[in-house]
Amino acid sequence: MKTGLIALLFILTMGSRSLAQQMIPKQKGFEICYAVFPGSPAKQNYVLTAGFVSYKRNGNYLFGVGEYSSKNNEYENDDIPIDTFLLNGGYSYYVWGDSMRNVNVNLGISGLVGYEEVNRGDAILYDGSVLESTESFIYGVAGKLSFESYLTEHLVFMLNGQLRFLQNSQLGALQSLFGCGLRYNF
Repeated sequence: MKTGLIALLFILTMGSRSLAQQMIPKQKGFEICYAVFPGSPAKQNYVLTAGFVSYKRNGNYLFGVGEYSSKNNEYENDDIPIDTFLLNGGYSYYVWGDSMRNVNVNLGISGLVGYEEVNRGDAILYDGSVLESTESFIYGVAGKLSFESYLTEHLVFMLNGQLRFLQNSQLGALQSLFGCGLRYNF
């Protein structure tokens, strides 16, 4: 169902044309996104983000995003939840776009800092096993490739993929994400 909805939105955006000025320097935008960790079970496997962008010259932009992710790791017959709270800030470079800039490809780099909690802070599992670490401060860098298409003069549909390197994370140092979202430019 989700894949069909994303495909339908993609097809609709490829046929639309917006004649407004887009990606003007000093223009601001607010975005929300939903992403998943590929190859993980669907149960409690998601990332929700919300943040702001500020356009610079030539379609480049600064971004700052707050993020919450939840992922379950399987342990015998139960799941261990890992919740992550991150602040993500960086710069996105305009790589390619059509002549009207209705469809764009951007490449971003960012720094990440946040907090991770394993098993809701409880060190003892249901079978009596003890976790060595239930909370940690995490930090790292990320690279993001995003496909952005204007639905209207102000509304942008985004598809993106992200590769992260996070220190101290129980999910592993390298993580990848795939997601979609909407941005409203004002």
